[in-house]
Amino acid sequence: MDKKRRDKERSKTLHLEKQKRCTLRTVTELIKSQEHCGVRSRKFKFSPEFGDGYFEYNHFDGLFIGIFDVSLKKDVKTYARSSINALELSYLIDGEQIIRIDGKNHDFIYESQESYLVYITQASGSIQYHKNKYFKEVKIRMYPDFIQKHKLNSTYGISKKYALDKIDQNSIQPLCSKTQEILTELLTDTRQGLLKRLFLESKVLELLALHLDMDKGTKTEVSNTDHLIKKLYEVQFIISSDLTIQYSVHELARKVGLNDFMLKKEFKRVFATTIFEYALQLRMTKAKKLLNHSKKPIYEISELVGYKNSTHFTAAFKKIEGITPKKYRQKGLQTT
Repeated sequence: MDKKRRDKERSKTLHLEKQKRCTLRTVTELIKSQEHCGVRSRKFKFSPEFGDGYFEYNHFDGLFIGIFDVSLKKDVKTYARSSINALELSYLIDGEQIIRIDGKNHDFIYESQESYLVYITQASGSIQYHKNKYFKEVKIRMYPDFIQKHKLNSTYGISKKYALDKIDQNSIQPLCSKTQEILTELLTDTRQGLLKRLFLESKVLELLALHLDMDKGTKTEVSNTDHLIKKLYEVQFIISSDLTIQYSVHELARKVGLNDFMLKKEFKRVFATTIFEYALQLRMTKAKKLLNHSKKPIYEISELVGYKNSTHFTAAFKKIEGITPKKYRQKGLQTT
């Protein structure tokens, strides 16, 4: 019976992928396809007439992880009908979607720095994307095998609690800083084969645990404040996603549409630290990891954490840690 059930679910999964390919075929072309240790990977490039960017996914053991990264030149509206059972977890890092679910009397506006969790059975509807807008989304689908393996239904009752007919605008949550850190790891990962399987599964479980924990706990100011808080979290993500770049407050303010004074004031109020202190802490944390766990030279580490001049990096590191990077590395070697 287990084999029959698995075959049935696999058939449904393949049917869904076929539907997706039919939708994507009109706007993309396949540029990469491979399979290692059961991890099936595909990457599609958007046709130039529709946009500049890509869609890629990894799929294994009842787990699907897709990434959209594109700047659209045309309005795109996709329509889909699904009859599978899957828990869908979406993270919209940048952009906007207008989601219409058949049977619902209003659309959902899904915006930058937001996420949702929903259990899909039979459903149909459309998603609209606007041209001249950058769009970046991480979409995760967990199928019955994965759900059963991790006892998500028996423990959390996710199929009922997150049923599609219960979703409303309040089901959409803002991205917290921890979620952004995990997403950055997913987006920059280069592992292959078994290591990739283990890494992807562990990160999906981390993201799911964070979302379930947020639902269980009391709502914080983040979930009760709209655009301003989302913009502050977006600033956090911009800084943490590429530490090689040292953004000025003015540059960050322009990217999220705030004035300099408001950004500095509200960032300090919400996160209890300045933008400079937040970025510096991230840089020093990454630098210490590289010093302890790699053989990269100091000058290369300084570039990886945003310092073009290794002398400036050494001075900043010593000010925070009390010793130079070289002595910090030597000390770490002595204690191992």
